[in-house]
Amino acid sequence: MKKTAIAGLLLLGAVLSGCGSSGPSSARDANEEPACVGGFDGWWNSTPVSGNSTGLPEETVTVDTNTGKTVDAFNRSRNDAGKPTAVSDVSYQPVPDETWPRDSAVVIDTSTGKVIESIAVDPGTQLCR
Repeated sequence: MKKTAIAGLLLLGAVLSGCGSSGPSSARDANEEPACVGGFDGWWNSTPVSGNSTGLPEETVTVDTNTGKTVDAFNRSRNDAGKPTAVSDVSYQPVPDETWPRDSAVVIDTSTGKVIESIAVDPGTQLCR
């Protein structure tokens, strides 16, 4: 009984310490920045508890203001059908605007072409596509 309890405690200690995990292998790895960031969520791609999305954009694109590239897209109909929206699913092509803030991502309502949100991004951070 005593040997079983000790073996169980050793196993529990190994699990809790991360032994055998696929996590970072050193403190340096744990502090490294991700290769890119993306997948911004906000009021424009949410669904109210009531389910009434009246007044919310049907489709948006997110553009990296440093490169002018579309890095994310959202389409409410696809989302409601349980399908993700790839950038290639949206035909809207944004025109970069020099008034956009640098080091940011801007969210554009594709039905109006207007920036509906601006998200500051740390300088030098690459946005995922």
